[in-house]
Amino acid sequence: MFNVPFSLIFGLIFGFLWSVVIFSSFGVLIGYLGYQTFKENEYYIYYNLGFTKTNLIKKVWFLNLIISSFIFLIYILLRWNY
Repeated sequence: MFNVPFSLIFGLIFGFLWSVVIFSSFGVLIGYLGYQTFKENEYYIYYNLGFTKTNLIKKVWFLNLIISSFIFLIYILLRWNY
């Protein structure tokens, strides 16, 4: 929710490739800080379901890494064909 707009704005300024890199790395920290600041009470829902903050951050980072790898692969394939 906070990572995608930050990555898109960063991508508009510095380029598409940097947007993907920021989404998969630094964007996790931005998302964490955004939730910590604006939606702190939602962590209780995850805590009641058995998730810790550390566990959530690891899962989000891994998911973002998979999504970014897929997008980067598509980018390389499209760039290679043209």
